[in-house]
Amino acid sequence: MEFFISINQFVDFSKGTEATKKRIIRQQKEPNKFLITLYQTSRASIKKSIVNNGDLKPTIEGLEKLKSKIPIKPRQVLNKTISIEAIQRYMKIKIPSILKNHKIQIIKKPKVKSIFIEGVEILISPDVIFTMEYNGEKYIGGVKIHISKRNIFSLKDSQKVAFLIEEYLKVIEKEYEANVLPELCFSLDVFDGRMISSPNNKFLFLEEIKETAREVKSLWKIA
Repeated sequence: MEFFISINQFVDFSKGTEATKKRIIRQQKEPNKFLITLYQTSRASIKKSIVNNGDLKPTIEGLEKLKSKIPIKPRQVLNKTISIEAIQRYMKIKIPSILKNHKIQIIKKPKVKSIFIEGVEILISPDVIFTMEYNGEKYIGGVKIHISKRNIFSLKDSQKVAFLIEEYLKVIEKEYEANVLPELCFSLDVFDGRMISSPNNKFLFLEEIKETAREVKSLWKIA
């Protein structure tokens, strides 16, 4: 593993200043354990809601759990506040009908979690991976959740994430005897309030992503 970056950070890298890009690479080399543990309750509640076709009961339970917590440190207070707001924002998002109206089968712990583009390993690891019977065919889809009040994804950012999920699912689809359906490849940005599926203009996105991957490699050793 020479060049490695996770999907949301890859998108952040693509739009950052050179200083930001170097900081992201340093974070990939030495991950911040505190950042990894942020928003765990809200993320878990949202995942459970998606798994249950958008049922809000898991999010209501998540809110109750968060409100009962008594934070001590300032970071814990901030984490609780943003986590509560994240769930409240999610509860207002319209879940696409294709996801809401069809039973899904969850795929747990797939063997492959990454894709390689221009020699860079991009960790995709969707929060939810599932298969679905739709119009007599078996399809595979996935959802990546983004929770960041200070760094809300634009439409194009979310489309990039959804496109990368589609590329990732193409790698594992045969193992689950299902076909990738772009409409089932979602980027969910909670604070943006949108659930975006993979775009049609794939060539443009692929070329931009390849260029970003090449830049990750060029800055890796000097970051």
